[in-house]
Amino acid sequence: MSRTVMFNTVLRGCTATYTVAPPNNGWYIEGSPWDREGNNHMYTQDVIDIGGMTTTQEETFFPQAATIQNSPFYSAPGVLNPGEAPYGTLFEWVLITESPFNVSKWIADQNYTIPPAQVFDTQFTCPGLAPKRTTNQNETIGFENVLYGRVQIISNNSSLPQQAGVVYSTEEFGSMTPTASDRLYVTRIVKVQTYGLSPQNGFTIQVPHMRVIIVGSGKEENDLSYIMRLRQSYKLAQDLN
Repeated sequence: MSRTVMFNTVLRGCTATYTVAPPNNGWYIEGSPWDREGNNHMYTQDVIDIGGMTTTQEETFFPQAATIQNSPFYSAPGVLNPGEAPYGTLFEWVLITESPFNVSKWIADQNYTIPPAQVFDTQFTCPGLAPKRTTNQNETIGFENVLYGRVQIISNNSSLPQQAGVVYSTEEFGSMTPTASDRLYVTRIVKVQTYGLSPQNGFTIQVPHMRVIIVGSGKEENDLSYIMRLRQSYKLAQDLN
């Protein structure tokens, strides 16, 4: 007999300020649970504990749906001078994975060049969609490991107050693979893409608080199936994707 359950976590938003002064040059976030990777990627991570179902009751969690709730207001890259066109865009990825997600490794895997000088950057893909690229680790995150993901493009709208960002495109991805792991990992990545133009010193962007929700059912499987899921969950947990 199965039962429907809901798990969720809240990810804090942030205000990031661009500074040209070392040691914090680039988009800098002070006093928050956000980290920075390079000059234009920022991320925050959290954990959803499902061990009460999978470990204590020895049930498998079968994801059925996921959703994300947040304010529609983003403060996106605006204009350098009055009357000019917006110079940049925010790309935002939110994903739920079965194992810890290494943001720097994902960025390194996607930043690669193939002849004749075709450069692919992170905004051209999503975690779990592309194979391993340039890093020398044994494994990279796969489609089955991403239970759910969403990517958005947010850009300035000149008809709204300055720096008011509008979501222009949203895509969902992920496998919704059943899991016997004792926890799920939630990662939110924001990239500021300025297309070769330099933002002004002191310029700020803001992203709202967010609740990430996943709904599914807990079911008992036969011993062999459950042991194999435990083995796969353990294996994934050993590789920081």
